Amino acid sequence: MSKEHRFPVLHIVSAIFKVLAWIVAVADIILIVVLLTRKTSLSFTPTASNFNFGGSPYFLAGIAFLLGVFYFLVLYALAEGIMVAVAIEENTRKALKQGPEKAPETK
Repeated sequence: MSKEHRFPVLHIVSAIFKVLAWIVAVADIILIVVLLTRKTSLSFTPTASNFNFGGSPYFLAGIAFLLGVFYFLVLYALAEGIMVAVAIEENTRKALKQGPEKAPETK
């Protein structure tokens, strides 16, 4: 039995955010594995200056891990926040249909 949603676009957007969150998590794991298995250090030497960034792979993997976790949590929280708003709207609509006589008593 399929339940019809009042705001189908919000369900789609929430699902997209969840999929993006998992894509970020998988890409982050792949990046960390690549950073930790490289034999040489990563270096960036632009032609305009003599700046050399010889970053430690462990440091870069740690930063990649922190950023990946942060972005995963932000995207997943956005998806869940949308679903919470939809659930609040659905429950409010149900409560209004029931009427005040079936509302629970408050003390």
